[in-house]
Amino acid sequence: MPQTNTKDYDDEAIRPPDSDTRIGWAGVPLSQTCGYYGHIKRAVLPTNSELGFTPDYGSVDAAKVAEEFIHVFAKAVEAQDVDAILSAVHENGYWKDVELLTWDIRTLQGHDQIGTMLTERLSKTAITDIRLNPHVPATVETLGPDLSFILLHLEFDFAHGTGVGVARLSPFKAKTGTATDLADAKSWMIYSVGTAIETVHGWDAEYGDKERYQAGKYHDPLGKSRTYQQIRDDEAAGKEGFQPKVVIIGAGHTGLSMAARCKVLGIPHLIIEKGDGPGCSWASRYASLSLHGPTFTNHLPYLPFPHWFPVFLPAQQLAKFLKNYANIMDLNIWANSTLDGKTAVYDEDEGKWTLTVTRQDGTKLILHPRHLMIATGISGTLPNIPEVPGMNDFRQNGGIITHSSHHRTDPEWKGKRAIVVGAATSGHDISFELTENGCDVTMIQRSATHVMSVEKSVRHLWKSREKTGRREGQDIDILDQANFLKHSYPVEYEVMPRGQKIAREIDADLLQSLRDVGYRLHDGYHGGGAYSMFPFDQGGFYWDTGCCKLIADGKIKLVHSEIEHFTTDGVKYKDGSSQKADVVVFATGYMNSKSAIQALLGDEMAKKCHERWEKGNAFFLGPEGDSIINYCPLPQKGLYAMFHQFAFCRFHSARLALRIKAEELGIDVTPYGNKPLGPPSTAAGQQPRPEGVSL
Repeated sequence: MPQTNTKDYDDEAIRPPDSDTRIGWAGVPLSQTCGYYGHIKRAVLPTNSELGFTPDYGSVDAAKVAEEFIHVFAKAVEAQDVDAILSAVHENGYWKDVELLTWDIRTLQGHDQIGTMLTERLSKTAITDIRLNPHVPATVETLGPDLSFILLHLEFDFAHGTGVGVARLSPFKAKTGTATDLADAKSWMIYSVGTAIETVHGWDAEYGDKERYQAGKYHDPLGKSRTYQQIRDDEAAGKEGFQPKVVIIGAGHTGLSMAARCKVLGIPHLIIEKGDGPGCSWASRYASLSLHGPTFTNHLPYLPFPHWFPVFLPAQQLAKFLKNYANIMDLNIWANSTLDGKTAVYDEDEGKWTLTVTRQDGTKLILHPRHLMIATGISGTLPNIPEVPGMNDFRQNGGIITHSSHHRTDPEWKGKRAIVVGAATSGHDISFELTENGCDVTMIQRSATHVMSVEKSVRHLWKSREKTGRREGQDIDILDQANFLKHSYPVEYEVMPRGQKIAREIDADLLQSLRDVGYRLHDGYHGGGAYSMFPFDQGGFYWDTGCCKLIADGKIKLVHSEIEHFTTDGVKYKDGSSQKADVVVFATGYMNSKSAIQALLGDEMAKKCHERWEKGNAFFLGPEGDSIINYCPLPQKGLYAMFHQFAFCRFHSARLALRIKAEELGIDVTPYGNKPLGPPSTAAGQQPRPEGVSL
């Protein structure tokens, strides 16, 4: 039966008024789908109302139930008995796999999908020795008074190495939910399970090849007995016939994380960075910029941030860390270099690219890697600046028009009248900075914005991870496994409103102060907050670092309209009003990663991936709830796109690097089945958003 929520949130600004009746691409009403366009079906959580009773979770011996359950489940998997496996999985359960069973990122739901996948892939992967992770006890995970699971971490072997897993058990077979009932492992079934590759033929993404490093010698790939420094110098300069297996475009946290994984796994790599070096994009941004995600969630592989770092890391400090990270990890980076992507050719017979790279001195070099990875950012690199009539007239009269990506703090702007177009993260950050530097600021809020306080609600929701990696905290890798394997996005989507309800209570005074001055608030799709919106819209939210108080105090003015045209000394709005201005900053985001990839590789190469790029939504999520282009195989062999926040990159860079290592070792890594892609984005766009809503 469809899940119903008690609505204590405002999502009218981003949900169509007929969402309960309009059929989306998933074949059900939009109210039963994630996001807006309706191609991902919502999950149904095993709440007490769904189970039909109130389980006595407080009586559960999670370790005992988990041990007995896994003993039976492991036998079924090792015997490759699909029927027996499915008997332990709920009929609407989920199985997420990351580069192990499927050599892809897939989420299968229900017995038909899971059974078909297992029937085809179990014989190829030969999973054996499934066991509980001895370092992570099974626990009762409580997500509210009406929802709990037994959460357990798994380890196992497979044909080419080892894997890890995380599962959530729910008492679907229990009759009454009493202590006696729940003590029986047969009362429990898998609601969701995730599996992922951990090592391949002795190569470990965390530790590399132990035997090679235990030898105590520095390995010279050419066997010339060069010293460490000679090897590093030759690699950096591209001498001695250096040919990388992997070329990565972009030296931000995504590219550096992937390069570090390649380094540890013994895969020759090279990063091409058009800027001055690692982290240069952060160093060149406006002075007040900081990360809005807590530092303790943003660690890079192998070298976590020091615990004393600020909870919300300044961009300049991050830039320094990334530069030093690349140096310590011995990453090969060609700065101030560019790839002539439009001449890039992939030889299907040889399985290699031909790439032309122009170095800083104008020298052109030819590379023949087997893998090309695009890591140019989650939103691409092309600013989204709308064409508004009158821009030239405004500029010719001394007016300044810029995009948030080009905004820099300018002391000479003090006293100027500034308009900031956009009310998401960059819009607020820049409005705050301009006000603090003496500008008269107006923010154009074109649509409602989701708001949380970083010091209160954001920090509260991340509290369980604040001590990650410390003596009394959990291991980062274990937490990543839980975060990215225990559920698929449709399940996560249903869990998010529970945390968001707490956030609304914590931020009640802040939110009311904004309403009092006419600020438009909403709380994400189905009340799920920022993460219910981000994969679909890549915007529309702000985690407050101080700007909201300036708005509430009237120090930053609000306009709820759009610019119709520029005048010689300001703007005229679509509501008929006008305003004088000296500076207009468009905080309107970027074109998206698709635009960046197409600009880099050209139309001919883009056509090969056209089907993937024209499906889904802003984040390219397919009907299964996973990205159809990010960290997974693309139709163009040897090409990968990588983008996301730090934790996602940390986890998925290891799995993708292991996939590449497996391919280099001669293992067949053909992805499983035909990945469902969803409706074309142009068709999805035929279901218009409500009037006045734009992101």
